[in-house]
Amino acid sequence: MATVSLGGSLEDKLIGIATAGFDAVELLDEDLRQSGLSPSECGRLCADLGLTIDLYQPFRRAEGVSPDEFVEVRARFDRDLGVMKSLGSDAILVVSNTDDDADSNRNLSVSQVSALAVAAAEQGMTVMFEALAWGTHINRVLDAWDVVRDADQPNLVLVVDTFHLIAGGEDASVLNQLPDNSVGFLQVADAPWLSMDLKQWSRNHRCFPGSGAFDLASPVAAAISNGYRGAISLEIFNPEYRALPPAVVAERGAQSLDELVGQLPGLGVK
Repeated sequence: MATVSLGGSLEDKLIGIATAGFDAVELLDEDLRQSGLSPSECGRLCADLGLTIDLYQPFRRAEGVSPDEFVEVRARFDRDLGVMKSLGSDAILVVSNTDDDADSNRNLSVSQVSALAVAAAEQGMTVMFEALAWGTHINRVLDAWDVVRDADQPNLVLVVDTFHLIAGGEDASVLNQLPDNSVGFLQVADAPWLSMDLKQWSRNHRCFPGSGAFDLASPVAAAISNGYRGAISLEIFNPEYRALPPAVVAERGAQSLDELVGQLPGLGVK
């Protein structure tokens, strides 16, 4: 479960997530910065609670920038790798550029994401790349896959987020087009159907599986059929959830995941 899904202190979020039965978290960088915990203290707390930190996120404005700016991107990235080392985490979420000045040159994006993957590999870490639905030039799962494929780095993998997939106009059939074992991390979020700005929709109206109008079982089943055997992670942006006690939200999240997984045998997934 992503810590961004919950309100309260980082300590209370982690305790609630662990108590609800989760065994891993996605750690939001801002949650760590605001917590007062050092990265090593946060890592020890997670370990004490039986939680692994499966993803440190997000790393923004990583691609589609000028060569001069990319020097600064690399410096930011190296700092985050240092934080991850202290946390005991070995995977970082890199998201597509959403700024108006992003360069549309796909080869530039490929080379920059590839360079980040090479830097992470030197530290034994993985880069997980995600297309945000409001990305300037990379805004679809297939766009992100093109970057991952063309970068051709063994520690660079594709992230699929069901909100970005569905709100961006794609569906489970997209995952069926990918080569086997293409999906490296799977985030799930439901939402009501709304006609509004994609970013505002995502940041304010995501909800737990079964509480919205999206078909989540089909893309999850498609990812598993593709060979995915990793975590199914809840990443829910919803201010109403963050106003509730974190333990309550975590428990509801766990129940929603159980119900979602219960739908999979009906789709031929064991």
